[in-house]
Amino acid sequence: MNNREKRESFTLAAVNKQLEIAAVNFSVLKEDKEWFRNNTITQKQWEEWKKWFISEARKTFKLNKLAAEKEFTFFDLNYGLRIEHSDQL
Repeated sequence: MNNREKRESFTLAAVNKQLEIAAVNFSVLKEDKEWFRNNTITQKQWEEWKKWFISEARKTFKLNKLAAEKEFTFFDLNYGLRIEHSDQL
């Protein structure tokens, strides 16, 4: 598997894992172009997803922890679900 294929496969797995943790059906990707804005994740779920992402990125791309954390930051900015805050009105 070349680097591009590896990155595409990881991206799909990461999005799928995030949706799984948030209990959102994967079909939302086809049905809703704004899926990352229209669905939320709790802070606890987000932390679980972050931990999974960093661990898998380190294994898949042989990154050190800091590099994997940077990748997560960019990925979350682009594809991360909004964090649900219970104190919002």
